[in-house]
Amino acid sequence: MIQFCYAMVFIFEAIISYIFISNKYTPKTSYPTIFCFFSTSVITQFIINIVSNGSTNIVGFLACNFLLCILCFNANILQSFFTSAILTAILYLTKMCIMFSTALIFKIDIDETESNSINFAILNGCFMLFYFLVTYIVSKFSIKENKAVLQLNKTTLLFFLPVTSILIMGGMSYVAIHYELDMFMYILFLVGTLLLMYSNIVVFLVHEAVLQTQAENTSLKLQKQKSEIDTEYYSILQNQYENSNILIHDIKRHLLSIKALSNEKDFEAINKYIDNLYDNYQIKYLRKYSDNSLINAIMNRYVNACKENGVDFYCDIRDIDFSCISDNDITALLDNLLENALEASQKAENKKMELTVKQTNTNYIVINVWNYCAKAPDMKDGKLQTTKSNKFIHGYGIKSIKRIAKQYNGNVSYNFEPEEMKFSIAVVLKIK
Repeated sequence: MIQFCYAMVFIFEAIISYIFISNKYTPKTSYPTIFCFFSTSVITQFIINIVSNGSTNIVGFLACNFLLCILCFNANILQSFFTSAILTAILYLTKMCIMFSTALIFKIDIDETESNSINFAILNGCFMLFYFLVTYIVSKFSIKENKAVLQLNKTTLLFFLPVTSILIMGGMSYVAIHYELDMFMYILFLVGTLLLMYSNIVVFLVHEAVLQTQAENTSLKLQKQKSEIDTEYYSILQNQYENSNILIHDIKRHLLSIKALSNEKDFEAINKYIDNLYDNYQIKYLRKYSDNSLINAIMNRYVNACKENGVDFYCDIRDIDFSCISDNDITALLDNLLENALEASQKAENKKMELTVKQTNTNYIVINVWNYCAKAPDMKDGKLQTTKSNKFIHGYGIKSIKRIAKQYNGNVSYNFEPEEMKFSIAVVLKIK
């Protein structure tokens, strides 16, 4: 029974270690491989526990977590050692806290905890839950962008669950120490302890998954709202350009009217006439890049933005029919592509970006954007990562691009050339 309890403890410790480490670092290998490494860690620690003493167990726990950080996650040697040291310190302190509290409350010697196997199992369940609770809190406050999230959501209410479970198991331990129970009750206590231990982790993991899903949905909704606002903005911009074109078309008539007023020396009327033109028309030059007026508005906006920021922007859009793509999707797609390219180009030594749109096989539109960068993009597991400081609320631009590509049965690919510090992204959309 004692060895079975140790086996459950090591499994539970491995689960907690995975939760703690994965909250801090991204995996660098597949999940089946990670499972194999953590399973090997559990077996190794179990063997060490059988053939050695307590101090060796601590060293084994430290070494196993250090190797897990190095082999399974994107952590360097210093980060791996620091993380494993934190886990080891929390493990030792929480265990001492539970053991001394038990000895004080139940008025028994610490060495007597193993005399009753059921009591030993229950106390280890209390210790594991307390260890999980402390590591969870530490992992949240050790990640900068999660501090606000932890304060704003209702995660703190979940802390009552492990605390309540510890109190329940403490009561079970008291009963096991002071009363003679039959085998059925002992088994019931043991099963109850295991269920309480693992149900706490399941509840917290499900809660984390729900929070992440809610955050992603909120960000996607904000992205959709931004696209709708941008579409409305471009619609207004198109009207302004149309008014400008009308004014340019009628400029000869306006000049003749102003000349007539000038001949009559009616300067007040001239001023009113000019003011009226200024109020009703906003003269803007709209360069034509496409037959699609919305795309022309988007292109002109970024051409002006590039000029203001000293970025050389080349654009080549062929005579392509975009009628199969909604205005919101066109806006979200081009805005995200060009905004990311402009942001990266501003920081690059060679401030240059390019957009080309072509149609292939009459069924596909291929959008290519490339730009020079100041540094290599952050890519992990083949996925592009945001460079903004708060990764919890950023990084949805590329997700929006992928969503639109998937919606039109297309795909997204990107490439980085380190020799030229050149990043390119290609979006393929099926239009027929």
